[in-house]
Amino acid sequence: MHWLPQIAESGPAVSVAGLSPGRSLRLLLFPAMFVASFAAQQLPPGLEQANRKPVQIVLVEPDAVTSAAVSEWKKDGFNAVAVVLDERTGEAACREITRKVSGDGLDLYWWIEVARNPNLAAAHPGWMASLGMHEDWRKNFPGFPQANASEVTKAFPWVPINYCEAFDAHLERVERLLKRAPPGWRGLLLNDLQAGPSSCGCGNLQCRWAFDYRVNATATKLEGDDAAARFITEVRKRSGNKAVIPVWTTECEEVDLPAEKRQGRSGTGLCGTVGCATGTCPGAFTRQWSALTSAHDGPVGLLALHTAFRRTQTEFGGGPGWLTNAIAYLDKTLPANGGRAISHDRLWIVVEDTGKAAASRELASKAGVGAVIVTRARIDQSYEPRTISAK
Repeated sequence: MHWLPQIAESGPAVSVAGLSPGRSLRLLLFPAMFVASFAAQQLPPGLEQANRKPVQIVLVEPDAVTSAAVSEWKKDGFNAVAVVLDERTGEAACREITRKVSGDGLDLYWWIEVARNPNLAAAHPGWMASLGMHEDWRKNFPGFPQANASEVTKAFPWVPINYCEAFDAHLERVERLLKRAPPGWRGLLLNDLQAGPSSCGCGNLQCRWAFDYRVNATATKLEGDDAAARFITEVRKRSGNKAVIPVWTTECEEVDLPAEKRQGRSGTGLCGTVGCATGTCPGAFTRQWSALTSAHDGPVGLLALHTAFRRTQTEFGGGPGWLTNAIAYLDKTLPANGGRAISHDRLWIVVEDTGKAAASRELASKAGVGAVIVTRARIDQSYEPRTISAK
């Protein structure tokens, strides 16, 4: 506050009746100091965070957690470690992971894959996500046989929480897995709480808004747009005072539309002939996101996996820098469809370590996100069509 000496030296001390000149000056300065402090608190959302480095988290498989690895992660600037938790990791392994991570002073998070579950999909094929009425997904699976009138094509192995039966099964599984983890972990990251990929049938892995889009349902659908919000609420009840962070996926982008819907301009081709990236998708995405963030006031993870989502064409914004597109999608889509923009410091962005993670971490920092999660574990977003009976 370099202006204080200038004020003090700008003229003779001003006295207030009954007070010493020095104390009078302090009283006169207090309102100005209060205004300056108040103004600092009124910075636009995300501006102050943009000047701070986001929390740095490395996401790994359980067997990657060794004492030597933890020390290296710490040297590389990571503050925390997120570890994939599934049926392969027992209580003894969870204890060792906790000891090694916490013992070196890093925070520990568990990462649970929810909707993409081969075991549940095999045991309960009727709970799987459907591929919607559009058949543009077939360009990725040429020769796949047509379903007949009594069948429906599913996206194996995706089992979304939007069916009542699956919701309960996933909740029970999360509770069971968390019982393996000893005290000492900081939070839980839950990935894939939306519908399965290509939910309308367009073929885009990020198309997650639809459930049984104009095809027969094979399980009991949950009504409304708040399945994820309800799931997070239930998990919180079972996780004590730990942080529970949902991890979300943005929808199809305008550049994914076919050329005839973009004034002849070329694009990624990810949506085939379907034009809902600027139609139904954004509105449905906004409703589902808004339901989630209205019930959940903590951080929200955002998948920005450029290779997993086939966002590799640099001429269309692909590559490691695609994370900025994912953030921009929220900034643009939410307010344009009746939702509220989210402060960037609530976003925990998930990027791939493809040899350019340092660049992604720097971009995330400039965007003002609250945390950047560099995944060195494979977060599979693929699917295979499977035809089942709709009876």
